[in-house]
Amino acid sequence: MISGILFALLSAVLLGVYALPSKYTKSFAWENTWGGFFFFGMFVIPTIITFLLVKDLWAIYEQIPSWVFFTMFGLSFCWGIGNMLWGYSINSIGMALAFSLFLGVITSIDTILPLILVPEGQESVIGTEIGNIMLIGIAIIVSGIALNGYAGILRDKSKGKENDKKDTKTVRQGILFCVLGAICAAGFNLSYHTGNNLGGIGEIAEVQFGNEPWIARLAVLLPIFMGATISTMLFFSYRLTKNKTWGNYTKSGALTALILVIAMAIFHDSALVIYGLAAYHLGELGTSVGFAILETGAIMVATFNGILTKEWKGASKKSKTFLGISLAILIVGVLIIANGNYIKMQENNEISVNLKIEE
Repeated sequence: MISGILFALLSAVLLGVYALPSKYTKSFAWENTWGGFFFFGMFVIPTIITFLLVKDLWAIYEQIPSWVFFTMFGLSFCWGIGNMLWGYSINSIGMALAFSLFLGVITSIDTILPLILVPEGQESVIGTEIGNIMLIGIAIIVSGIALNGYAGILRDKSKGKENDKKDTKTVRQGILFCVLGAICAAGFNLSYHTGNNLGGIGEIAEVQFGNEPWIARLAVLLPIFMGATISTMLFFSYRLTKNKTWGNYTKSGALTALILVIAMAIFHDSALVIYGLAAYHLGELGTSVGFAILETGAIMVATFNGILTKEWKGASKKSKTFLGISLAILIVGVLIIANGNYIKMQENNEISVNLKIEE
């Protein structure tokens, strides 16, 4: 289990820093940077790496029921839409509130539903002692995320960033888009859960076709990336055409900006592959526990990035106090769900031992 937690934390670090290069793509408009990121991160890199590394990829997919791929595609298509809706909401309600609201909703959905949607022959932990421990840990993490967002709002107020107050209609619309975006973006982990846990793609790629565990998870991720590619490319093609910014890809400084965009895509994709390994090593509850650690860790890394880049310089003492409390709460929540996962793994080990004795 320790290896699973470490993989989840490493994934969180990469997810927390992947967007940093976007601050230095000066020659690109917003749609150039993020359109390029999604193109390389969702299509080019995953396709090349998966076809190069996964043995007998098509033979693996032939073993999987078609409903698994349709479900994964639909959920991942929504994941792409969710990220774009979240980006829109930032302009309406601010980064701090958008970030905490978005991650709070995603964490709630993507940690609880995998506990309910279990493979055939496996019992859900909901309603059991372990399930109660997990739900308490999730609730604490979500409250920590909310408090982290509140700290960000206080920071912005103390630094005079809210003098240009938005009208009520704009704020409500921003909150609506943020919540809808979070619901859609929850499609990533649900799509992964469908493909890996319910469809068994990772296990088939590993056991039947001899792929290493981390390579086997690439076979799970590729259909997810394809769904997101379509929704994001449709949107960014529209934005690039509407704003007439296609030409930025050929202007002076474009090569440097493009290298930074590709670096973002590599960090992001590496984070998701490592997350797959984390879920694998965390056992039966991996897609719940791993995702909770991933999101919590990413928030903490992003917070420290903000401190290092002086985003919190000049912030009020009150905002910094709430920031510290929120991080402490997040750590407590992770420890609780990790303990629940440990108890579950011990329980499964005892069952395995007893079955071997009976044989």
